Amino acid sequence: MKNFYITGILLIILGIITFFHPVEELLTVGLLIGVGSIISAVNNFTGFYYFRFNRFLALGIIDFITGVLMIWQPGITAFLIPFMIGLWLFSAGMTKICTSFWLGGSKIHGWWLMLINGIALVISSLVVCVSPLLSSISIMMLLAVIFIIIGVLIIFEGRIMSE
Repeated sequence: MKNFYITGILLIILGIITFFHPVEELLTVGLLIGVGSIISAVNNFTGFYYFRFNRFLALGIIDFITGVLMIWQPGITAFLIPFMIGLWLFSAGMTKICTSFWLGGSKIHGWWLMLINGIALVISSLVVCVSPLLSSISIMMLLAVIFIIIGVLIIFEGRIMSE
């Protein structure tokens, strides 16, 4: 079970590096998203080749251009990550708010909990978008802690499995 120890140690090291260099790691995340977008483009181009659906071609072109731009300008990508998260939080919050009103109209008990959750998500989205730099660094700090915790847990898993 040495692979558990190696994986755990590597995650702990990655967590420590991320903790002490959050801005650089954020740029790395931007680069990885760009690479992922180019890989997605290749998959879409393959889908177009086999199925001749124009949608695959259009998505492939969009993914490829997005990926190249993200790799070419990782700083912009890193800057946009909090806004993407903020947009996601906002849309999730608005969905919960609208759903809570529907549940309240249907006389479902506890509908107001979903309303409070939706409002909290919308407020969180505004906080993320108002301070993108602080939000980016906070996200990277959280990711660093997650890497370290997962690394420690994987080492324990390896120890348990080797007994």
